[in-house]
Amino acid sequence: MKVMAAVCVVGLLAAATAIPTWTGTAGPAPSPPSLPRTVTSRPTVAPCPSPATLTAAQLKARAQQKLDQAPTRLSASSPTRHGLKTVGTGPSGCDVIPGRFAYVHLLQWATDTTIAGNSTTTRTLLFEEQRWRADDASGRVIRSRYPGGNQPTDDSTYYPGQLDGPVGAIAADPTTLTAQIHTTQPRFLGPTAVIRGLASLLGWRTPNQAARTAILTVLRDTAGITYHPSVTDRAGRTGIGVSATADDIRFLLILNPSTGELLAYERAALTPPADSDRNATFVDDYHLFLVHTHTTSSDNS
Repeated sequence: MKVMAAVCVVGLLAAATAIPTWTGTAGPAPSPPSLPRTVTSRPTVAPCPSPATLTAAQLKARAQQKLDQAPTRLSASSPTRHGLKTVGTGPSGCDVIPGRFAYVHLLQWATDTTIAGNSTTTRTLLFEEQRWRADDASGRVIRSRYPGGNQPTDDSTYYPGQLDGPVGAIAADPTTLTAQIHTTQPRFLGPTAVIRGLASLLGWRTPNQAARTAILTVLRDTAGITYHPSVTDRAGRTGIGVSATADDIRFLLILNPSTGELLAYERAALTPPADSDRNATFVDDYHLFLVHTHTTSSDNS
């Protein structure tokens, strides 16, 4: 199964000096008090998060939490060309972390369908993944799942060229980025290809600030993508949403409104398939990104 994750909050500090108090006797008029020197405020950047991996018991408990299987509720929509003008791609605390490996830590809820005779049963599996990927398409993936099945945890190493997708980092140029997107999703799929392609690229790579700017540019310039100003992910984080729909399947990205970092990706069926045991809309794939950063090694010990 191909699987396609740290919110950095920007605050402002301001400093000012007090205006001096002047006293005196009759005589020459005192010089007017000097105005306080303006101190330029600098935005502070939250440190890069470092979420711990879940134990088997924690993964089980998280999987057993009752989730609303309905698609994410979206706020009022508008074309991305207008809405995304208000979204920032400011610095992230993870931008300064060095290392040759992009490191992505995420949780994924995915549906699993079993067909036995005329009976169809669908259940939801929860995966936790740690992904390391170098620009030469080498890396490592540690994956845990619940229910566990025959292999609850898998640890795989990949040599150069073995990981899927374009070689190299996410492009900081919109034209080159568009070409990268269409190596994963064919252009004829229209706006959904851009959403799905970005989910694929960002599921394995950590874009720098310039690349995040290019991502917003591509989204803004793609007709058929809708902007939603306030969307909440499964971690309770509020971001902005961009979505596209085709064949009653809606694809959604939730982005940090200050940095442009990817918080979550959702694929939702707006009408249940004819051969499904579902009788309402449902989410069949959801990626919750806990952190995008870099590491110098793929050893997590």
